[in-house]
Amino acid sequence: MPDSIKAIATELLIAHGYHGMNFRSIAEQLDITTTNIHYHFGNKQRLVDEVVQDYVTDATARHRAIWLDEKTTLADKLRRVVDYNYERYKRFNRGKHTGQPWSLIGRLRLESNVLSDVARASLASFTISVHDAIRLAVEMAWQKGELRPDTPREDLAFLIINIVNSSSVFTQDAGSFERLELFFEAFVRVMLSAYAADPRPADPIAVGAKPAKLDALNGAADAPVAMAGSGEPASEPVPTRTSRTRRAKKA
Repeated sequence: MPDSIKAIATELLIAHGYHGMNFRSIAEQLDITTTNIHYHFGNKQRLVDEVVQDYVTDATARHRAIWLDEKTTLADKLRRVVDYNYERYKRFNRGKHTGQPWSLIGRLRLESNVLSDVARASLASFTISVHDAIRLAVEMAWQKGELRPDTPREDLAFLIINIVNSSSVFTQDAGSFERLELFFEAFVRVMLSAYAADPRPADPIAVGAKPAKLDALNGAADAPVAMAGSGEPASEPVPTRTSRTRRAKKA
């Protein structure tokens, strides 16, 4: 019974926040009395503390499993985080074009003023743990040769940390999960590609070929030179070195 109570409390906290979760709503969904809930948890604050601790423990373990996986690239890790986020998002949203809250951590960060010290400490521990895991993931990618030697690793980790931390708020503001997916993909294309140790090879068709603009300039080298501002070519081409040499010999 305690686990069922915490499961319903978690959903109510995510959907309605701290003030929207109450013992009566939980009791109605489980067909029990509020006295039963008081028996197991005493009061609302203790129930919230346990719910937050359990949620943070699970979320931390999932994130660390993603970021510390030695078999995946940094780009793959980012995509796996998106998949994990969508797994939670779709529990509270239909399709990908709604912006209902889906993360307990993201939701309660906005209501930290009403939480106990225990709950706030749990939220803080998640932040610290995930930040450390992301920094290690960036370092791992650098050591494996995914990133250039001059990659600003602390800056890159800082950007990723903030993207991950703001994911739930981002979808609420955008009203769409697809926008979050596009945001992550853009980050991979722009930031990670900029510091990739093995850049994409040039188009083989273009290798060794003379740029069209350069060809045009070379082709125009012997053309009549336009007079500045006139829009018309000069009356005579500028003599080349060869023509001057031939004139000297005839003289």
